[in-house]
Amino acid sequence: MKNINILLLAALSLAVCSCGLYGKYTPQMTEEEELAIKVPSYKDIFQDEKLVALIDSALSRNLDLKMAHERVRQADFKLTSAKLAYLPRLFAGANPVVSIGLPGQVDMSKLSYSFGMASWEIDIFGRVTNRKRIAQSYRDQLSDYEQAARVELVSAVASLYFTLQMLDAQVAATDSATSNWKASVEAVRAMKEAGLEDEAAVSQFEGSYYATSASGKTLRLVRDVAENSMRLLLCCDSCDVPRNPIYEVDRPLVNADAVKSIDLNAVRVRPDVKAAEKQLAQSFYNVNLARANCCPDISINGTVGWADGAVIFNLVGNLLQPIFNAGENINMVKVSKSQLDESTMAYANALLKAGNEVNNSVASIKTYYSQVEDYSKRVEAMERALEATQLKMKFGRGTYLEVLTAQNNLLESQIEEIQNKADILIAVVDLYSALGGGR
Repeated sequence: MKNINILLLAALSLAVCSCGLYGKYTPQMTEEEELAIKVPSYKDIFQDEKLVALIDSALSRNLDLKMAHERVRQADFKLTSAKLAYLPRLFAGANPVVSIGLPGQVDMSKLSYSFGMASWEIDIFGRVTNRKRIAQSYRDQLSDYEQAARVELVSAVASLYFTLQMLDAQVAATDSATSNWKASVEAVRAMKEAGLEDEAAVSQFEGSYYATSASGKTLRLVRDVAENSMRLLLCCDSCDVPRNPIYEVDRPLVNADAVKSIDLNAVRVRPDVKAAEKQLAQSFYNVNLARANCCPDISINGTVGWADGAVIFNLVGNLLQPIFNAGENINMVKVSKSQLDESTMAYANALLKAGNEVNNSVASIKTYYSQVEDYSKRVEAMERALEATQLKMKFGRGTYLEVLTAQNNLLESQIEEIQNKADILIAVVDLYSALGGGR
């Protein structure tokens, strides 16, 4: 015990120069500053009740998200092990030693046992503490990745939902145009029989009719593929994907004032940005750990046994100072410092990218909104143009080419107007993702 006391005193004297090894990473934001930042959730942004129901279903059933959660649980177990490293390691067993004298008689007075053994690393230089802090940062990083997976899943469901709304409307517009083309073919054929048009006009109208019909079938295929992609996110093979028509749904956006007053500091609590900061914290503690590995390793080992009819305790103190390890310890300090610099730059880069995504999303929403009236007026103009060319052709004052052009322009303008509405909705999804998806 006297030797143990001397060892502990020596270790305490060395601890004076080890205070730098216990340095704690200072977060970029305090917990109060993070909570003060308001980040809208998907329920704050998306007002379509069918979309919200689909998102809720995906969050509860998606297997990728469940796997991300399991990785967080695994990190929790590893963190618990790191915390328990402060305690001694205990081992139980039996190691009987029997002395046999001549001629083959057992001398019971010389029978001894070793019952167990303990080993305790004294955390003078912060090895255990830094390992625990690395495990804690890694666990928090995986939690951020889980939140990032949630945001990605919500964004994917919302994007597919709005895409399906767009495809529904485009299929309806194409079907309507197909019907109009069919009626035009019949009208031109009747005019041919009356001697007012020739076979070229009939053939041109028939060609446009079949092209529009084929386009509608292609759109249906794209819609089927999108529905299957949605079912994959919902983890179901043949479930329905209910949705409202795109024209009957209020725009699932924050109001204009809210868009203009978005706090760009919200990007600092994005899950990918926070994960990058957790990596920065791990790199910081790795520097501490690399420095600690250059310091002495202090431990106490003990055994409990029985011999000569009495219980025996044995304590041994160890102090191992690395002197030369092929330069590995010193080089690991240099490597860890370089990795710290790299993590610092990666965090700054993640922050810059996040801010850029928010700016792009806001600019896209404003631009697409400003185009709504333009596309609407274009559709109205093309409807008038088609009606006028049809009347001209009916009374022999126009050509079938004018009608063909007008009908094609009308369908094109309708498709683009629907696309513009979908662009607005998907830009809002991008904004939700860029802001980090709430907490």
